[in-house]
Amino acid sequence: MKYRFNKQQLKEKQAAQPELPVDLSARIYSCQLIGQDPGLVLHGGGSFSVKTTVQDLLGDKLEGLFVTSNGQDLASIGADGFSGLRLNSLKKLQALEALSDEIVSNQMLTNRLNAASMPISIEGLVHAFVPHKYIDHAHADAILVLTHQKQGEKLVQKVLGPQVAVIPYLKSGFALAKAAAKALEKNPRAEALVCMQHGIFTFGPDAQTAYHRMIHYVAKAEDHIAAKLKDLKAKKISADRTEIAPEIICILAQTIRGTCSFMDEGGKRQRFYLDIRDSAEMKSISLSLQAAEMCQTGALTPEHVQRTKNAYIYLDHLPKIDEFQEVITKVVERFRKNYDTYFEQQSKAKGVASGKLDNNPRVFLVAGIGLISLGLSRSGARIAGDIATHTLIAKQKAYALGDYQPIAKSHIIDLEYTDAAPEPEKSSAGDLAGQVAIVTGAAGAIGCGIANSLLQQGACVVVTDIDETRLKTAARILAKQHGEDKVERMTFDITDFSAVQKAMQEICLRFGGIDIVVPNAGIAHVATIESLDPTAFSKVTNVNLFGVFNIIKAAIPVFREQRTGGNIVLISSKNVFDPGAAFGAYSASKAAAHQICRIAALELAELGVRVNMINPDAVFGDQTVSSKLWDTIGPDRMKARGLDPEGLKEYYRKRNLLKSAVLPEHVGNAVVFFASEKTPTTGATLPVDGGVPAAFPR
Repeated sequence: MKYRFNKQQLKEKQAAQPELPVDLSARIYSCQLIGQDPGLVLHGGGSFSVKTTVQDLLGDKLEGLFVTSNGQDLASIGADGFSGLRLNSLKKLQALEALSDEIVSNQMLTNRLNAASMPISIEGLVHAFVPHKYIDHAHADAILVLTHQKQGEKLVQKVLGPQVAVIPYLKSGFALAKAAAKALEKNPRAEALVCMQHGIFTFGPDAQTAYHRMIHYVAKAEDHIAAKLKDLKAKKISADRTEIAPEIICILAQTIRGTCSFMDEGGKRQRFYLDIRDSAEMKSISLSLQAAEMCQTGALTPEHVQRTKNAYIYLDHLPKIDEFQEVITKVVERFRKNYDTYFEQQSKAKGVASGKLDNNPRVFLVAGIGLISLGLSRSGARIAGDIATHTLIAKQKAYALGDYQPIAKSHIIDLEYTDAAPEPEKSSAGDLAGQVAIVTGAAGAIGCGIANSLLQQGACVVVTDIDETRLKTAARILAKQHGEDKVERMTFDITDFSAVQKAMQEICLRFGGIDIVVPNAGIAHVATIESLDPTAFSKVTNVNLFGVFNIIKAAIPVFREQRTGGNIVLISSKNVFDPGAAFGAYSASKAAAHQICRIAALELAELGVRVNMINPDAVFGDQTVSSKLWDTIGPDRMKARGLDPEGLKEYYRKRNLLKSAVLPEHVGNAVVFFASEKTPTTGATLPVDGGVPAAFPR
């Protein structure tokens, strides 16, 4: 456990933000230090506070309690990550005998100093009742390893010493706050408080003292565990397990992703993103003799259950590929039934009024591979992976120390469904939430526009192109607007089938699968048939026809393993129906690709995969992301017509029936229409050209 507090660094930070109260800036600083260590907090876990004097609008002084708001990332927290409360009003509640979670939640709202500040967990009441200026609360891994032992209370007291008060597990809320205050009344010299199977609270008159005590006591727990484990080695099922090929892991991920998808109450399919952890440590844990039991003995702390569920699925061996579907379906159905039973039993006992959350697993531990986590958002999958990784590492240590004691299911339901429960994970907004799309030729105007439209509707998008420099620019623009975790870029040659296969495999390893395929990459060459160089004709055909063929062919096995349908949307061309002279290579290759997609529509319908075509015309882009096709043919067109660049755009606008400029976003909107499956359509051609009569589909 690294000690990071530096007084000089704190002074410099305070000098850089003189507008902040000194007490609050010190609180922010120590929170950021704690947030740098995942062994202390993970993804908004724990809670931290400071008590200080504030002034109201009339200038009167009052005691304020500033507590971290729900779900804050401590490593980057600022002043806006804290919500201020009227401390005296909350302290008076301590005189009561009991309060429901609902009333406590209401008190947290009505006693805010600023009505616009973010919500605070009902755990905030502990910070009001405990009479210390600074309070740090973390679900530290090492502390939880000790608290999950059979004689956990005695062990915690023995290891951490008499200046640590210990109370049994209590869910966050009034009962925990009362018990914490009472324990500290009995032991006024206590420097810390441990709540069994929950975490540790440390406190002090200043930020450094509270921080020092957190590091000190967690380090004592770590040292005790390390000493006990010094001569112990994790036992393996097999010390010489053959390395599992990435393509096998890829197929397993596709199968898991498809099997765990589900229909929500509105009849919409919800898909998961996957995150794969295949470190040496995770592989070792997946092969340990306790692996199966560790997956069934619950969360380290109830706060984790909405991210990981209270049990993981364990595969003690990798089935044969042709058995993946059967085995994964069987274990997922068993998990769902067990979850339904748990909910039915515990909800009756607790009087849970809210509806059941989805009953799907969030974590798989696979012997020889490691950990696979799922989330309705990509960040959700990563958070589940982080929590499950820390949980399994901590459990391995706990099992080695002695008899691991799981948290009672009656406590788990409290943090999953009662008023104390945090907000459940939600998928992104948009018709394409949860889906993964690949767009080729995304360094150009149309491809970038399509990616933007897909991202706007909630999909994660892999943008690809052979031009790495231009692709970086497009990906940077998209990531800035939609978030870096939503956009991935890959550079490969679509005319090389092996390169396409590897790209598809890599996408599935990063996301779990693929749902939307947009073959958009294309090149042009201007020449009459008489003057057309066969080599140039072959080059255009390789990209515009064979590139499309390669992308579709490589995507089919993914769709087949997922069994959740999918969409292929070809960006074809107005030239398919209305070709132009001296444009034979482009027009012929586009027409051939169009025909391949019509055939794909026939062949892939049995998989639930829809294949549709879009015929755009004259999409120019802008200076930021231009059209590579018009960069190539534009100069000749302008020269032939005696036009400048703006004049050429105006020429094409005026020639269509609607007199409309066709923009990249228009093509993107058409892709979204097909991909959102609002109509039962496959094999269709949709012109996006403003209306060119000669190009009407026929």
